[in-house]
Amino acid sequence: MKRELTPGEIIYNIDIVNSDEFNNSIMPQYEDIYSKLTQVIDIDKSGYNIYIVDDFTKEKLEDIIQYIKKLYVNKINPKDICYVVSKDEKAPKAIIIDHGKGNFLKETVEEIKKLYTDFIYNFYNNSSNDKEKEVIIDSIQKKKNELIDNLIETSHNEGFEIKTTNEGFSFIPKKENELMTESDYDGLSALEKDNILTKIKKLRVESKNILDELKIIEDVEIEKIKSIFRDYFEIKLKSKKEEYAERFKDNKEVYVYIESIFEDIEKNVIDNYSINYDEDEENIINTISKYYVNVIVDNSKNSTAPVIYEEDPTVNNLVGTIEYENHNGNYITDVSLINAGSILKANEGCLIVRMDNLVNNPSAYYYLKKVLLNEKVTFDYNRGYLELISLNGLNPEPVNIREKIIVIGDYNTYHMLYNYDSDFKNIFKIRAEFKPDIKINNKNKAIFYSYIEKYLENNNINSIAPSALNKLAKLLSRKAENRNKLFIDEVEIDKILMLSNNNAEKNKRNEITEEDILKAISSYSIVEDEFLEMYRENKILMDVRDRKIGQINGLSVIDTGYISFGKPNRITCTCYKGDGNIIDIQKDSNLSGSIHSKSINILKGWINNILGDYRKLTVDFHLCFEQLYGKIEGDSASVAEALCMVSSLSKIPIKQNIAVTGSINQFGEIQPIGGVNEKIEGFFNVCKIIDTIEDKGILIPARNADSIILKDEVEEAIKNNKFHIYTMEGINDAMDVMMGNDSLNSYKIIKFAKEEIDKYKIGNDV
Repeated sequence: MKRELTPGEIIYNIDIVNSDEFNNSIMPQYEDIYSKLTQVIDIDKSGYNIYIVDDFTKEKLEDIIQYIKKLYVNKINPKDICYVVSKDEKAPKAIIIDHGKGNFLKETVEEIKKLYTDFIYNFYNNSSNDKEKEVIIDSIQKKKNELIDNLIETSHNEGFEIKTTNEGFSFIPKKENELMTESDYDGLSALEKDNILTKIKKLRVESKNILDELKIIEDVEIEKIKSIFRDYFEIKLKSKKEEYAERFKDNKEVYVYIESIFEDIEKNVIDNYSINYDEDEENIINTISKYYVNVIVDNSKNSTAPVIYEEDPTVNNLVGTIEYENHNGNYITDVSLINAGSILKANEGCLIVRMDNLVNNPSAYYYLKKVLLNEKVTFDYNRGYLELISLNGLNPEPVNIREKIIVIGDYNTYHMLYNYDSDFKNIFKIRAEFKPDIKINNKNKAIFYSYIEKYLENNNINSIAPSALNKLAKLLSRKAENRNKLFIDEVEIDKILMLSNNNAEKNKRNEITEEDILKAISSYSIVEDEFLEMYRENKILMDVRDRKIGQINGLSVIDTGYISFGKPNRITCTCYKGDGNIIDIQKDSNLSGSIHSKSINILKGWINNILGDYRKLTVDFHLCFEQLYGKIEGDSASVAEALCMVSSLSKIPIKQNIAVTGSINQFGEIQPIGGVNEKIEGFFNVCKIIDTIEDKGILIPARNADSIILKDEVEEAIKNNKFHIYTMEGINDAMDVMMGNDSLNSYKIIKFAKEEIDKYKIGNDV
C-alpha cells in the first residue's frame, strides 16, 4: 500500500538517559563474546581456545583484558618457570615451581654453591678441620721424603747429582765432586761412557720403582682421605643440606633436584681429590659453578593468572629465544641465555593475539599450533645458523603449558582457516562474534549513557550536553541504517568525541554541545561537490519538474570507503517490436555487474508475468543509465527500470519531481535496499541546486521506513511539508505514485500497456 510518511515517522528523536541500575552492565554487543570467554576460561581442557570475529581497537582489547582478569580473581596463583642445570649442562631441565618461589630457588642454589665453595676450600687448606687427614698427609709426605732421600743417597754413591723434572728425575754425572760438563763427557773413553750409561739406566729403573711405590702409597692414603672427606660432607653439612632441601619439601621435583646438586658436587670433588688444592681448583670451580637457575617466568608480582597481549607475534616473541655470545670468535651459550616468550609468560593464564599479525608471520602461526596441539613449548625452532657454528648449543627440556589463547580477527580469515587448515578447528573450538548493532530500549540507552560517561572520564574529556548525546546517538542509528538500533562503532565514537571536545575547548566551552557534535560529523567531499557542480551547470542532465514518458530519476550511492553520498541518475527506456527481450545497454557495454545483470533477468520474468499471459511478448525494451560511464552493480534501480518499461510501453509519463529507489522480485513485490539516507539526501541536494525542494520527494520501499535517519536540514523540509517521502510495498504502489492521478491508477496503467502489446501483436505498430 502506498502512503506518504508523516514528519513524526521521519524526524529522529531519542532521549539517552542515565540509570544507576545499569552502570556496570556489559554493552549488549559484547554479551556473546563475554559469555563465551567465560565458558572458555571455565573449561579446563585442551582445544577450548576462542577466535573472536571483530575489528581490533585498543579500547576493546583493554575491556577484554579487564574482563578476563576478573574471571581469574579466584583462580590459583600462577607458578614460576625455571630452567636449571642438572648433570648435563647442555640439556637444561625445566622446573615449574609454586608462585613466587622461582627466585627463592635461585637464591638457594647460589647459597649452596657458596657453602660448598667455602667448605671445600677449608677442607683442603685448614689443618685444624681433621687431625686424621693431616696425619695421613704427613705420613704420605714422610714416606715420600724417605724414598727420595734414599734415591738421592744412591745417586751420590754412584757419582751422580739428581734433579727433579716434570717427567720424574734426571741424573747428571759428577767428576771430582763437580757436575760433568759436555766437554768432560766427550773426553771420556768409550768404556767410561758405557759405565756411566749403565749406572743411569739402573738409577732410572730405581726411580721408576720409587715413583710407582709413591703412587701406590698416595692412592691408598688418598682413598682414606676421600673417606674422611665423604664423612666430613655427611656430618658437617648434614643440617645445612637438610635445611635447603626442607625449603622445597612440597615440590618433589625441586627436592630431588636440590639433593642431586649435593650428590653431584660431593661425588665429583671427592672422585677427583688429589690433596693439592691448586691442582684441583679448576675442577672444583667447574663442578660448582655449572649449577644455575634461570627464572624465565617470574610471577612473584602477579596475584592472579597472567593475561598477556602479544602485539608482535613473531616466533621469538611467542616461543622465546636462546641467545649466543661471542667469545674470542666463538659463539657460546648457556642456561642463563634462555628467554621466555609470551606463551610461557601466559602459562596458566591467557594469551591474546591479533590474527592479522599472526598470519603475517606464517612460521609463528605454525609454532603456535604446534604448542597448542602438544601442550608444550620447545626451543627446537631456535636451531639456526648460530647453533651450527657454536661450540655448545643447548637442548632445553620442553616446558608443559596449560593456557588459553584468544585470537581477534576477521571473518574471512576464520572461514579460510576453518575450511583449509585441519588443525584449526581442533585448537579453536569456540567462536564468538561482535554484534555492533544494539536495540534501542531503556536498558540499552542507560548502558550507552554509562559507556559514554566512562569514555569521557577515562580520556579526560569535557562533559556532554544531553542534546549533543542525542545527536551522537542519531549518527550511530544512521550507521546502523535502523532508527530502532545503535551501531556501536568505537573508533567513530572516539573520533567524534575527540573532535567535538577540541571544538568546545577552542570556543572556551566546558561542555560538548550539539553544535560541536554536528561540526565533528559534518563531512565535506570534493568528489560530491564536483558532482553537484556538474548538476548546477547542467552538465549532468536532470529534470525535476515535468512528467516524461520512458524517463525516471533513479538513485545510486557513491561509496569511496571513507565517505558515501547519494547521486540521482536519469534512467530511460525505449521499446519497439521484437521478441520480448530486455536490452541492457550497460550489460552490452560490459558496464554491468553480476547482481545488476540478475535484476534485468528478474525484470524479464516480472514483465512477462503481468503482460505475457503465457504468450511470448512481441516487444523489446531498451534500458539505459544515462551519463553513467562506470560499472553499475546492485538491484536497487530495478523498480525505476520497471516503471520506465511500463511508461515507455503504455505511453503514460512519469513524474520527474519524485525520485525512486527499490528492488523488485518477479511477483512485483518491493524489496528493501541499502543507502536509503544517502539517496534521499542526494536527491534533496540536487533539487536544491537546480530548482527548489518544494513539491519534491522520494519513493522508497516500505521495508526501509525504519532505516530513515536524515540530516536536520532534510527533516526540517519534511516538517514544513516541502519535501516528501513515500513508501511502496508493491510495484502497483509505485505506479500509483509515479504515474497515476485521481483518474488513473495502476490497474488502468497495466491495461493500457496490455493494449499496446496487443497492437504489436496484430502488427499495428504506432
